[in-house]
Amino acid sequence: MAHPDRAADIRQAYEQIQQLSRRITDRSRHLGEPLTFVEHSLLRFIAATPGTRAIDIAAAFSLNRSTVSRQVASLAGMGLVTELEHDAGVPGRGRILALTGEGEAKLALAAQAQQESLRERLAGWSDDEVHAFAAALARYNQPG
Repeated sequence: MAHPDRAADIRQAYEQIQQLSRRITDRSRHLGEPLTFVEHSLLRFIAATPGTRAIDIAAAFSLNRSTVSRQVASLAGMGLVTELEHDAGVPGRGRILALTGEGEAKLALAAQAQQESLRERLAGWSDDEVHAFAAALARYNQPG
């Protein structure tokens, strides 16, 4: 069934995504050892992308390299990320980033808290509704 006002639906979807982002950011501030949304995003990317460098993060997030370098330096200063020596056999420059044990633990704690909150918010949804929601989000987040 077609919806008559696609533009209104897109505006509503945008507003809902903004609200979701604000809620996630607010929730992360209330964890025992909080990660900001940016810190969580960077740690998650580093964990999911072995061999990544700051320049790779800048490209993936469409950020300035200096911005990413400052964020990575901050994460390293908190003991969450380490820079590994560059492998001469790997093309490109820059140090490889990896999570420290503390970084892995903090990321796991933050993810667990966010997922628990999501479970609570979806408690009244049927399995089919949760599946459809997850599928729609996955489709939305596909590149291009």
